[in-house]
Amino acid sequence: MMVLNLILSFFLSFTNVSPTTPVKAEAVKPMACNTKAFTDAAISKLPRGYTFLKAYPIDGRGGARKTIKYSYIFSKNSTYTVRLKNSHPKNVGVIVSIMNSRRKKIASSYVKGKYYPGLGYKCGATGIYYITFKFDGKHDYCAGGVLAFKR
Repeated sequence: MMVLNLILSFFLSFTNVSPTTPVKAEAVKPMACNTKAFTDAAISKLPRGYTFLKAYPIDGRGGARKTIKYSYIFSKNSTYTVRLKNSHPKNVGVIVSIMNSRRKKIASSYVKGKYYPGLGYKCGATGIYYITFKFDGKHDYCAGGVLAFKR
């Protein structure tokens, strides 16, 4: 029996495992949110005539962040579009809204129970506008958004 213990100890010394060390279960980590892939896909779907301005990573951190807000200065008489992409073919679960400087919603990608891949807005006054991405819990918490404009 002593020889068996000696052989077992010799074997375990090469594997960095000791017979008295308990094995700890690792916590399951959520999959990483690849916002770059989604923003790249949204850029490729921009309508003809629009100029790309900014990409927005939308990482809800597995549900820890339900709303993500950004601001941007819009110019009078320009038309803006915000495009969305997530892992669902019809972008279910993520909604983009544009709010004016008084934080009043003026456009949304969710209308009458239907999700749209983005929205358009013709700016009537130069100023700060807020772009809000909201997860409604119907799909994963990872997406990408893109802002573009045309004059």
